[in-house]
Amino acid sequence: MKALKALKAPKEESIPREESIEKSSADLEHELIEKIDASFLDRNEMKTKKVGGFHPSYTNQCARYWYYLFNGVEVETSFNPQTYRIFDNGHKVHERIYSYLNHMGILVGEEIPVTYDDPPIEGTADGIIDFYGRKLIEIKSISMEGFEYRRIYKKPKDDHVRQAQIYMRCLDLPQAFVIYENKNNQQILPILIDRDDAFIDKLFTKYRKFYKNFTENTIPDQPYKMTSKNCGSCDLYSQCWSGTNGSKKEEHEPF
Repeated sequence: MKALKALKAPKEESIPREESIEKSSADLEHELIEKIDASFLDRNEMKTKKVGGFHPSYTNQCARYWYYLFNGVEVETSFNPQTYRIFDNGHKVHERIYSYLNHMGILVGEEIPVTYDDPPIEGTADGIIDFYGRKLIEIKSISMEGFEYRRIYKKPKDDHVRQAQIYMRCLDLPQAFVIYENKNNQQILPILIDRDDAFIDKLFTKYRKFYKNFTENTIPDQPYKMTSKNCGSCDLYSQCWSGTNGSKKEEHEPF
């Protein structure tokens, strides 16, 4: 038998030996965290945000918000590194659940483009399964506390209900599963909801009114106070409150 070759020693310049000796373990750990966080900085940027239709993934914004988005507005993305990691984890949750449903043979489609004319809607539904008939699926990851609340009351979050209802109308589906995964232990909770056409009609009536502001170039008044929670969490806060509060179109040219 041939003798095993001796492993080559790594080149001296490939290992920062002196730097490792000079820094404590706490320093090295802290520096690694800093460098991981810094790797997300290039995701934050200034960009033009413009839509051609209402997005079901954010359904409860005010009329003024949608006026800006339909016209186009400069927005600075400024999420912190932890938020980006949460987003990335959410994408992986989708991939895993798709794989389970596909293995079961019930996944009809995933990441389905959705459009609607009146009011204009554009978005991407998570998927459709064929499980005792075709049904929409919307997949969400959620905290332990939120998961237990949903499990006890058997009710999805209001935003998720609106999102699912819009997609069911656009895709002409009678039912939807909002599927929650517990972030702490990967428990899964599917909640089945029926399409509510009266609810959707009321929501679409509101959207048509919002869209009319854009087509008539009339900016709506701010519906909240500057110090309200609704405004404080809005990514268009600075644009919205930088000018006067009014609906005279000669004072508010579209972006």
